[in-house]
Amino acid sequence: IRGVEPGRSGELVRCARFGTLLSQPLTVTLPAHLRRSLADFDPDVVQVHLPNPLASALLLAMRGHLPRRTLLTAWYHADITRQRLGRRLVGPIIDRLLRRCDGIAVSSNDLVLHSDRLSRNDPRLKVIPFGILPDRWPVTDAPLPDDAPFLFIGRLVYYKGLRTLLEAMCLCPGASLEIVGTGPMEPEISGMVDALGLGERVRLVGELDDADLAHRMARSRALVLPSDQTSETFGLVQLEAMVAGLPVISCKLPTGVSGVNLDRETGLQVPPGDARALGDAMAEILADPVRAREWGRAGRARVMDEFHRDRMVRSLADWFRDLSDVAETTRNLAHGL
Repeated sequence: IRGVEPGRSGELVRCARFGTLLSQPLTVTLPAHLRRSLADFDPDVVQVHLPNPLASALLLAMRGHLPRRTLLTAWYHADITRQRLGRRLVGPIIDRLLRRCDGIAVSSNDLVLHSDRLSRNDPRLKVIPFGILPDRWPVTDAPLPDDAPFLFIGRLVYYKGLRTLLEAMCLCPGASLEIVGTGPMEPEISGMVDALGLGERVRLVGELDDADLAHRMARSRALVLPSDQTSETFGLVQLEAMVAGLPVISCKLPTGVSGVNLDRETGLQVPPGDARALGDAMAEILADPVRAREWGRAGRARVMDEFHRDRMVRSLADWFRDLSDVAETTRNLAHGL
């Protein structure tokens, strides 16, 4: 970003939210903050994270006021899948913004292949996998206690497959489970735990800070990510568990989820919504802790090689630089230079 003082990476501006409509935060101060930031920083690149209908509409309205050299890019995270009305209303806005973008980043090839809004032949697309800092999640080689639980981490929402996970627990009587997170399904999940008689083996522990979460991972048997809908486009929590040395059980989704945890290399993959298969996978982890530990070590190595945050940042910076070089060459050709 131009105009930022040496040694500073930028400025974080938080806009007040006055509610949510169809999953869209209503941030009425965003237009003023965006105009001020564009004027103060004179950016080389503007990047919008999609889907975000409000930001898309604002950038479309302001596109003609950006300097000609400023690149407009998008990081496309997911299609709008559940809200049919919202998809019909805001889909054209997002499509129009995507057409105006100089470049579009995605986290996985699978997202491109199965998206309703992206074309796999679009030369503007760039796959940049997410990355994390491994130091936040220390690994331990201490032996696990016999009662080490499986671990779920995430928001308690419809696409996380929590009903299937509890059904699988009924089919795997030797397993215990800790559910970390909160969300709108919390009362239903709590009631289901009681109704299925799982109160002694399943605990809802709410939200945890990073230190508590790292401690919880260090004494857990494996991470279970039972998400069964394409709303789960990557599953960043898989990386956090893998770098902590945990094997992962995930579902075979047509999204980036399946490209993170590799079946029988860093954990196990099962069909989405299949409680029997999920229960069998948990039983296999229980029965062979030595192999599970090997999968955990392989997962950590995979994160260090493929999903380190430094690699993601370098890839993003290189992509911006390439886009700038192409734009500069285009401008020079247009001026006959």
